[in-house]
Amino acid sequence: MIELYDIPYKSVRTVLNAAMRHLGVSEEDISAEIASLPDEEIHTLNRNERGVDSVTDVLSFPAQERVDFPFSKGDYSDIDPETGAVLLGEVYIARDRAAGQAAEYGHSVAREYAFLALHGFLHLMGFDHIEESDRIKTEALQQEILAESGVGRDYFEEPAVPVFDDEDKEVEENADTDVGCDEDAPEVSASEEPSLRCGFAAILGRPNAGKSTLINELVGEKVAIVSWKPQTTRNKILGILNSPKAQIIFVDTPGIHTPGNKLGTFMMRSVKAAEDGVDCVIYVIDAEKGLREGDFERLKAEAKSVPTVAAVNKVDRVTKEKVAEILSELNGISDLKAVVPISALKGKNTSVLISEVEKLLPFGVRLFPEDVYTDRNMRFMASEIIREKALRLLDKEIPYGVAVTINKYGYRPSGTLEIDADVICQKAQHKPIILGKNGSMIKKISEYAREDLEAMTGDKILLTLWVRVKKDWRDDDVILANLGYDKNKDV
Repeated sequence: MIELYDIPYKSVRTVLNAAMRHLGVSEEDISAEIASLPDEEIHTLNRNERGVDSVTDVLSFPAQERVDFPFSKGDYSDIDPETGAVLLGEVYIARDRAAGQAAEYGHSVAREYAFLALHGFLHLMGFDHIEESDRIKTEALQQEILAESGVGRDYFEEPAVPVFDDEDKEVEENADTDVGCDEDAPEVSASEEPSLRCGFAAILGRPNAGKSTLINELVGEKVAIVSWKPQTTRNKILGILNSPKAQIIFVDTPGIHTPGNKLGTFMMRSVKAAEDGVDCVIYVIDAEKGLREGDFERLKAEAKSVPTVAAVNKVDRVTKEKVAEILSELNGISDLKAVVPISALKGKNTSVLISEVEKLLPFGVRLFPEDVYTDRNMRFMASEIIREKALRLLDKEIPYGVAVTINKYGYRPSGTLEIDADVICQKAQHKPIILGKNGSMIKKISEYAREDLEAMTGDKILLTLWVRVKKDWRDDDVILANLGYDKNKDV
């Protein structure tokens, strides 16, 4: 399917339909986007993507290195997760440049849009104009299709709808704003809530101990990525629990492990940053695995330096005797403030854990509004949810080398929230696994992520996922910084 954005002329669709008929291509078998953009955005795209410091009338970004005819979608591996169609790429038309050229050539803007859209579409379909022979062939094909469609130089059409205001841009910018405390909001004096406790609690523990599941259970929203793969939480995330008596700001961290690459180093710096400046620590222990080598000594050291509660998680999966054995071992650490057996997945005993944490917080005022449950913006939350679904569905097929970056997050005029994201893997052989046969796997990831995102935002969501290969991204400082793991940034 060819999606049109901010294209107010029917002539574009007419010409594209004629092009597909001429080339023997079914619209159901292809996926492309054609949009008009302000000239300054075209200028930026040219400069960033092509190294050209100017505005061109049309830009095309083909997804396929080669397109063969007769066209068969079974010949291609890059598949649109929403439709199962072959990904062709994107075409962007410069609005002011198109209008200016229409006046210069003496035909309507509608005709110029149709011409530029056709030119870009043919480029996506593999027709080029670098060599003189290719240019002549492409121009001849363009003229044939324009003639077939009836969009000649005398074609005229009024725009179907008014477009091109800054509303979408404004919404997208607002969507990228971090949630936090309004600096201009009136302060609440301590006398208004004399018995309120407020402070920071770091959630620590080994990989896969259930820390992310716990924070989501405590906060009541999906805040940290939840997966059975170890080390799936990568950024320090604040989950905020509000009750009549307290505001607990949970700091969720990556699992404690020995770093094996630059990403691992970043994750462990996140652990250290989480411990600094907190009022207490919740140390999560996996009851299935018990106290492992180093846990006892680390807990002793932790409990001496900061008030610490041990949460023995997953007690629903082991015998009572196994739980009693772990609790007996923990009784040997005299500085622990409390030991609470819990099941984060089932919510068992979590209220007791909250009560123990509240006792360790100082009296004060709320640092965040009561309706805030995380300090992360929705772009970050969207990327975490997409990554969670990828890790769950791919299980052991893709070992940790998956990241997600959000390319677009904004509302369409219809009110639909549009999210465009890249799922990044570090090896070329992982890409077809993530895509799945005929795009089945990436489509499933998209469907599951969209369900969670719609539940979280309350909006209808159009989610488009692309699979990109970035070799050894976990050891590349530039890529890690682009994905939010910046070694020079305070974590």
